Amino acid sequence: MTTPQSMHIAILDAEIPCLSVYAERGLFSSQFKKLLQNATDRLNKNDSSSISPLRVHTSSFDAVGGTLPPLSILRTEKSPSISEFERLNIPSAFRPIDGILITGSGFSAYDQHVWIRGLIDYIRVLYEEYPLVKIFGSCFGHQIIAQALLSRPLDVGLGVIAPAADVTSTSTSTTFHVEHSSTGYEMGIQPITLKEEFKKHFPPLARTEPFRIQLIHGDVVVPKFESGQTQTQQQQQQQGGIALPSPWMNIGSSSACDIQGLYVPGRILTFQGHFEFDAWLNAELCREFGRRGGWDPSLIEEYVRDIEKSVVPGQEDDDDDSKAAAEAVILFFAGRDVTPASKLSVGSGVSLNGMLTPPME
Repeated sequence: MTTPQSMHIAILDAEIPCLSVYAERGLFSSQFKKLLQNATDRLNKNDSSSISPLRVHTSSFDAVGGTLPPLSILRTEKSPSISEFERLNIPSAFRPIDGILITGSGFSAYDQHVWIRGLIDYIRVLYEEYPLVKIFGSCFGHQIIAQALLSRPLDVGLGVIAPAADVTSTSTSTTFHVEHSSTGYEMGIQPITLKEEFKKHFPPLARTEPFRIQLIHGDVVVPKFESGQTQTQQQQQQQGGIALPSPWMNIGSSSACDIQGLYVPGRILTFQGHFEFDAWLNAELCREFGRRGGWDPSLIEEYVRDIEKSVVPGQEDDDDDSKAAAEAVILFFAGRDVTPASKLSVGSGVSLNGMLTPPME
């Protein structure tokens, strides 16, 4: 019998859901736990190869309260087999953390709260000093990862970030930051065009054209150009396409948001959207955000209609690409996202016969 590959994922709650959502679904970390477990079960069921089956264990931390996973329990060396853990009777909760997942939030990555500044510092330490720990972020999580790792000059601090050789931009010192979108809020399911190079790493996403998951955001990750540049120079750079420093990749874009996620093979994956949200939950959060922000009631209902119009009657549980997105996240945490596309085999539905990357033992 093939020894399973185990993953311990720490989920950082970046906000408590509004009461109506919490009463029905619990914390965001609880929702992620269920979705990741279900995705793991589907991947194991559909994998007819000899690849080790996957197991996922999650633990939760209150990022807003400043409670983050101690550095002492992060993965620093390749893991022994599960059988060795079981032989020593070590519970899953006490095994080293293999990945960090940062949830969405109503806060902004540029807010000057103490916990947000602390989380940015924590992400930088993770990326610079713990190369075996993978990091995923959803919406706010996506944005704060960008704010932490791409907001500094490329030749300062993060030595692994260097300008890509094929970057079309004329400047190699462009950094990125988070700001409020000039086009306003992006709500509901909007078609996202994923880049083919990104999809090659994830068989579950190969057939998502366009990629469809729930969106609810007013902040975006954008280039921050050198001071002193003229507006014309900035427009010329933008016309050449948004160029990320190697090995970073923009996963895709929508009409309202140029960077819908970030990807560094084996290290970073982010989605601007929410595979953990369905239309009901997204609409509830929209109403809550509108109440907090003092939005006009007619605007709130317009946004809610945008969120709900994508739901196909009778297909409420399978009307977007959330399952494929969750499976991609599991493959990322498992280290099975770097197999060359030529070796991947995607049949009808989700077939993982091509997952040739061995588990880390």
